[in-house]
Amino acid sequence: MTTATANAAEATPPVARMTDLFFRFFCSLKLTVVVIFTMAMGCFVGMFVDQTKTFEEHARVWMAEPWKYTLYSSLEFHDVFHSWWFSITVLVLALNLIACSIERLPKIWLDIQHPDPRLTPRKERGIKHRATLSTSDADAFEKAFVEQVGKGDPAQVHRDGDTTYIFREKQKYARTGVYVVHTALLLIMFGSMATTLLGFDGSVGIVEGSSNRYAFGKGPAGLRYREDLGFSVMCTDFRLKQFIDGAPMDFESDLIVIKDGKEVAKKTIQVNDPLEYGGFTLYQSSYQPVPGDDRVQLAIGRPGAQKALFNVTLGTELKIPGSDVRFIPLEHIPEYANLGPALRVQQLKDGQAPTSFLVFQNYPNFDEEVRRGEYALHFKGADKTYMTGIQVGRVPGIQVVFSGFALMFVGMYMAFFMSHRRYWARLKKTDKGVEVMVAGAARRHQYAFEEEFDALLARLEGLPGVQRLTGKAAKGPG
Repeated sequence: MTTATANAAEATPPVARMTDLFFRFFCSLKLTVVVIFTMAMGCFVGMFVDQTKTFEEHARVWMAEPWKYTLYSSLEFHDVFHSWWFSITVLVLALNLIACSIERLPKIWLDIQHPDPRLTPRKERGIKHRATLSTSDADAFEKAFVEQVGKGDPAQVHRDGDTTYIFREKQKYARTGVYVVHTALLLIMFGSMATTLLGFDGSVGIVEGSSNRYAFGKGPAGLRYREDLGFSVMCTDFRLKQFIDGAPMDFESDLIVIKDGKEVAKKTIQVNDPLEYGGFTLYQSSYQPVPGDDRVQLAIGRPGAQKALFNVTLGTELKIPGSDVRFIPLEHIPEYANLGPALRVQQLKDGQAPTSFLVFQNYPNFDEEVRRGEYALHFKGADKTYMTGIQVGRVPGIQVVFSGFALMFVGMYMAFFMSHRRYWARLKKTDKGVEVMVAGAARRHQYAFEEEFDALLARLEGLPGVQRLTGKAAKGPG
């Protein structure tokens, strides 16, 4: 270290030195390699250690070897992608991307917005594609050069005495493609963090005709916890369609969302058609019959008159308005003596002994014509009571993640399919006329650019009064 450097280092405040050291650490490419390797190892562990099991299930296996239990539990191998070290690794990668972008992007952006149009001898020596021409008409060549380069950003012309500099470039923002990808990765990472910390993935079971406002989710180490949705969900009906062999074909639930005692949303949900409300998405996921809770539909009325329809569970007492007669559906018989589905009903009346009788679904007038009671009954059908299984999800960062993926495709297109090209022309008046130095540079796709530059030179040589003196595309010293 020289004396001047040492003095400068001593003059720098300690806080500034620490800040610079900290910044340089996060700009390091070595750090990027270590972070990516650590994340890859986390993914490798996640593949071979079942992440769907609870901590207790893993612990029973790990406890056979104390060192394995200590190591695996401290590193949270049972839930790798939510572990403390994997979260820190993702955060360090985000800081690494931010630091690298802060270090390099301002210089690139300044060069994009304010490029130097002059083709100086120093700059000329670093350009591979260049050639020397001569022209008899500087003004005509200047205009032709701008036109022959083709579409791109507006040309910049700088005059310095007897020398004129012309500068033109194409797709200058292609240089920012890698930083667009950096931004996309940050959106994906922070969106995923928001989903992990604030999101919810659980389920709720609702019996037909009832409501529930609590869902159960899976927390760290597989522990279940209860989440208050902030509103109640009622299932008014569940419908199951089956194949002839009884296998389920399709099922759906009629849901009503109730908040503060008011109905705020309703929808019939199916497997791929959820209900969304309050930041939650409710998916139809499963169903389960409720034992002993069959529902029957029974039409009751006086003979020859319009009948009232009742949809009740077995054992429910049905009171007839204005009468002391009551009916109780007792038993649903799927098949009775080849007459089809039947329902055993008990009749109650004050001062009389209870009586029971059968009504048939396939014979609507059977009770009216055979029993000939004060009231006629018609069995409309039976349905099991089901508990519908609802998958409840809340992913607050999902839109940010999707935006990050969309932005990543844009950045990758800019980085791999767009090519930043620059063209210079320096016109200098001499005793023999006007000497022209034409140069071009591209950051990628060099072979394609060589053909493009050769074609440009050929078009320029075809102009009146223009001759090539020296040089050929891609043959200058580089």
